[in-house]
Amino acid sequence: MLGLRRTIDPPPCANKIRNAAHTNGTMENSVIVKTEKRLSNVALFLLCTLATVGIGLAVSYCSGIFGRVANSANLPFIIPKWLVIATPPILFFHLGLALYFVLRENVYTDNGKMVRGWTWAFWITLFIATAITPFFIYHNMPTAAYIMSSITTALALGTTILCYRQSIAAGVVMTVFLVVVGLIMIYLGYWAFA
Repeated sequence: MLGLRRTIDPPPCANKIRNAAHTNGTMENSVIVKTEKRLSNVALFLLCTLATVGIGLAVSYCSGIFGRVANSANLPFIIPKWLVIATPPILFFHLGLALYFVLRENVYTDNGKMVRGWTWAFWITLFIATAITPFFIYHNMPTAAYIMSSITTALALGTTILCYRQSIAAGVVMTVFLVVVGLIMIYLGYWAFA
């Protein structure tokens, strides 16, 4: 008895546990996890809004808003100067906020990447059109101002639709932008054709 060791067979459930652990381990090794380095939400928000507002105001205020508001007597009806000065920052803030909401969403599918690409194309073109429209207004070019505002409104409509496909919040922000730009277009149309 001293030299004999008794071996005990493991219970049948132990083999199942060992096999399941092996299967789970190989499944974990075959799963691809997408890890992306992204900016924090605060950094992304600040980058989108501050860059959009800063660059947009630099371009639009260089068009002569400050010096020519007093010389805009031929407009159909006078808008308060504070509203004229405050409109571009509000518009550019809305553009930056919508861009933030869009970029916050993750995109993995080919269709999502295509929508994101078109959103970038529309957004950049809309940003440029919004920034240069005041030049035509404050250099007394009513027809050119109306044409630019019509192009801006059409781009805003397209951008709004693309934003809704990616984020409801971005779509809502762009809807406000679209309404304001549409009202500006109507005002400039009245000025051009009255």
